[in-house]
Amino acid sequence: MLTAENVEVSFGGVRAVAGVSINLEDEEVVGLVGPNGSGKTTFLNALSGIVKASGSMRIDGKLVPFGRPRQVWRAGVARVFQAPQTFLEGLSVIDNVLLSSDQLSMRGLIGSTVGRVPMWKHERNRWREAMTVLEIAGLADVAEAPADSLTYGHQRMLELCRALAGNPRVLLLDEPSAGLNDAETAELGRLLQELRHRRIAMLLIDHKIDFVDTLCDRVVVLDLGQVIAEGVGEQVWRDPLVMSAYLGVTADAAD
Repeated sequence: MLTAENVEVSFGGVRAVAGVSINLEDEEVVGLVGPNGSGKTTFLNALSGIVKASGSMRIDGKLVPFGRPRQVWRAGVARVFQAPQTFLEGLSVIDNVLLSSDQLSMRGLIGSTVGRVPMWKHERNRWREAMTVLEIAGLADVAEAPADSLTYGHQRMLELCRALAGNPRVLLLDEPSAGLNDAETAELGRLLQELRHRRIAMLLIDHKIDFVDTLCDRVVVLDLGQVIAEGVGEQVWRDPLVMSAYLGVTADAAD
């Protein structure tokens, strides 16, 4: 579903991501972990087109250029950020979801005059799909509520709904459980597990190890912009290089 090869990102003379390659299969959840400053978020920024990068990325076999967020989105990649990126002032919950819909035809003066009948049919479909996404996330009851009235946990769920409204094939999640309590984290995990059945592949950054182990099929560990380990969670956490990166001891001492 997603193949990224030899991805590199540099800021001046500093290589924040140094030749990282990763593959995501259909319906697979892969955890991307590592100590602070290891390049995790920068790698997601490269895949989503926010920063310039070298290397290559293919979505479902099709080459997608780096540095072009709209083309990345059109290829089926959606992104959830560390802090909720929702439109709060003056907009409702469902308005936020509708703004992210990938059904952008029938807009403007021509669509609302010459094509009034198909335009209304199109709009009904958009609203129905937006409500479906909100129901999945447990937000259907507050669809008409102002977005700024939501709790922080519900704002995070709303951002996930906005990502899903674009019908992505690949979902990039940057610390989605940050700031959530145990109950909210469990609900988020349930939702992400359900998304597997919608044929969505996910690349997940998170610092909650139990959350990562429960959800992810594989774990990839970065340190100083490079992959130092990859495998199932139990195997990865015992890797001497991983222990060294997290604990600040030498690999020999960790072994």
